[in-house]
Amino acid sequence: MVKEINDNWYEDFFRGINCEVWENAIPTDWTMREVDFLVSEFNLQQGKHILDMPCGFGRHAIELSKRGFAVTGIDISETFIKSLAEKINLQGLNIKAIQADILAFNLNEKFSGALCLGNSFGYFNFDKMKLFVEKVAASLEKGAKFIINSGMIAESILPNFSNYRKHNSYTVGNITMEVTNVYNVEDSYMISNLLYTKDGTTEEHSFKHYVFTLGEVKRLLKLYGLRTIATYSSTSKVDYSLGDQQVYIVAEKEQW
Repeated sequence: MVKEINDNWYEDFFRGINCEVWENAIPTDWTMREVDFLVSEFNLQQGKHILDMPCGFGRHAIELSKRGFAVTGIDISETFIKSLAEKINLQGLNIKAIQADILAFNLNEKFSGALCLGNSFGYFNFDKMKLFVEKVAASLEKGAKFIINSGMIAESILPNFSNYRKHNSYTVGNITMEVTNVYNVEDSYMISNLLYTKDGTTEEHSFKHYVFTLGEVKRLLKLYGLRTIATYSSTSKVDYSLGDQQVYIVAEKEQW
């Protein structure tokens, strides 16, 4: 039986030990490869304004700023935004860091590009995803690109679900994370239960991720004038295929 998790789980998930794990789990070279990919795909002049939503602790926003772009990063996590703001001040970065619920926040600027990386696409149910995509699309200049990365697309998750069903253990610094996943077939979402152990103390957290097919994502983007122009399995720009662990989707704001 699938454990019930509220659809607004993300409102208080990203704090404390969760943020510590997320910030330290991703190797720097992975971020660098992703930013190389973003810069190549956006193909923008330095100084152009890019939207990173949700931005997390700012790993992409920081590097994009260092490469000469203006960035607006939005995230609901007070912990993430506070950490990012400190880095902005220390390093003199051209980043506007905003703590907000991205579904409620009004984007009153136009952007030359937007990104949603790191599995964040799918935190919401379909109706809320429509609102999210509508907001991003409305904020983009004509011809601007929206780049999504996810390892939770149905064509990635379902062919390999035996691997996700296993009880997996990971170590990040001095934190051990035990992960168990269950899949709700009726409503197409996955619940991940996380048990952290740090210095002899344990914490348990859960999150919910809606699983959409690639076709559903492309149709959703198209609904708001975002035409998918490429789907890759990696930052090396190899075409995405069934069973690949992740997808990078590149969509372009139509010119009408």
